[in-house]
Amino acid sequence: MYTYTNSLYKLIERRSVDLVSSKDVAKLSGFSQATVSRVMNSPDKVNSKTKKKILKTMEQLNYQPNLIARSLITNRTKTIALISGELHNAFFVETTDSIVNLASKYGYKTMVYFDNGNNAKEIYNSVVGAKVDGILMSSIMLDDPLLEEIENSGIPYMFFNRRPRRGGNYVVSNNKLAGELITKHLIGLNHNRIAYISGELNISTFLERKQGFEQALKKGNIEIDSSLQCITDASTSEVEKKTLKLINYSNPPSAIVYATDAMALVGMNAILSMGLNIPDDISIAGIDNNSISSHYAIQLTSVGNPGFKMEELAMEILIEVMTNKNITRRQIIPNPEVIIRRTTSVKN
Repeated sequence: MYTYTNSLYKLIERRSVDLVSSKDVAKLSGFSQATVSRVMNSPDKVNSKTKKKILKTMEQLNYQPNLIARSLITNRTKTIALISGELHNAFFVETTDSIVNLASKYGYKTMVYFDNGNNAKEIYNSVVGAKVDGILMSSIMLDDPLLEEIENSGIPYMFFNRRPRRGGNYVVSNNKLAGELITKHLIGLNHNRIAYISGELNISTFLERKQGFEQALKKGNIEIDSSLQCITDASTSEVEKKTLKLINYSNPPSAIVYATDAMALVGMNAILSMGLNIPDDISIAGIDNNSISSHYAIQLTSVGNPGFKMEELAMEILIEVMTNKNITRRQIIPNPEVIIRRTTSVKN
């Protein structure tokens, strides 16, 4: 009697001479090649029982799809490029993990590149050479020359977290409102000498959050003091230096707004190392609401979009654009909210 097991042994035996093909998978699983192809290219369109059996057969045969041949036929590589900021910022760690997992769920592989501020063009050339189906980028600059190249390439793309000054497809938080809300929160706690530490202003998140910070001061009839505003390269050493400089003023601020949670955590460490208490001696707050900010030992007051992940929405829109290239420009700017924790309190 010719059984499934006999057939499997014969195919495995043959594998030492020839590569296993999708035809072999179809024959052994009992489904058509068209169904096997759907499992590889559009798994969401195949019922779970069928998909499970075909995937099991692939595993038993150690079937490896010929991605190069498939891309030549379909003009698709099922690959997405993620161009991210550096991993010293927890925001980029979390968003990279989220995107890679979501892409896998949709059947895409992710090529991850980290932009250190000096290698964007080199990364972009590698991405184009890899023939990716789409690009996700969280490190675009306000006046980035790459914008024109990306748009002219014809490769579907989405920016998230940051946006260019004009045009582009993106999902970003309302950063101006974020800066205004966190500053308004501190003013409501009777703070009127509030410092602001930011990254460089050629990046939309930093510029817009600073604009929101200043707008809240104006609305609160508080004079904008340039000596309390520190623009840095956002590195750990620079954030520490600026924090210590502010703390050592003869008339120090009673509160500090950091443009990101990552910077706020650096500042928190510097402040605590001086023997000061947060928030009794000084209140601090960040923006982004990273997961670590809610850790019981940290409890950083922040601004973010609870229950909403901009990188996942950007990913889902990118997939939609890749499958329907007639979709027009997409620009989404959700409003954030303040998440009050233990690092801010009423001024003593």
